[in-house]
Amino acid sequence: MTMLQKIIKIFILLIISVLLVLMIVYGVSNSDFKNLKKYNEEDYGINNIRDKMQNPSKRKQEFAKERFYTNRVTVKSSTMANLGDFTVNIAGDKKLILNISLKYKEKNKNAWISTGAAKNEILAKGDVLRDAVIHTFSNSNSARVTNHRMKKELVKNINTYLSEGEIEEVYFNRFLIQ
Repeated sequence: MTMLQKIIKIFILLIISVLLVLMIVYGVSNSDFKNLKKYNEEDYGINNIRDKMQNPSKRKQEFAKERFYTNRVTVKSSTMANLGDFTVNIAGDKKLILNISLKYKEKNKNAWISTGAAKNEILAKGDVLRDAVIHTFSNSNSARVTNHRMKKELVKNINTYLSEGEIEEVYFNRFLIQ
């Protein structure tokens, strides 16, 4: 190698090194180090992770209750209510898992404006209505549970407990026989 080639090689390495240093300096100067958080051994320790797994946040607990299983009676609109989830033992060592919605109306047909009495009654008697559903299904076998007569029987049984409102139709949002 000649002397000129050695000088060119050193010059190229020097230019590459200067460019590399300039790129690092530019990257550091444009970085936002204010948003970096300090490492805290307590926050990431195994005890804190175990606590978070065993005690989820309130928001997560509420979401899980709402999403997966609820026995809370809710009114969705002026004509629809949900009685929640049910798990009922039926004849033949089988289990029925269902979620029921009700279409209701007020019994007072002469009212021009809805008073909300049916809605309030459904909310107030939610436990009684849920018991009527459980009682209706627990006395059934799996073949009888799936037919249309069962829906009519369920409407009739629930309506016996209502004085201000009347159930028009029963809808199954979830229906599983295991």
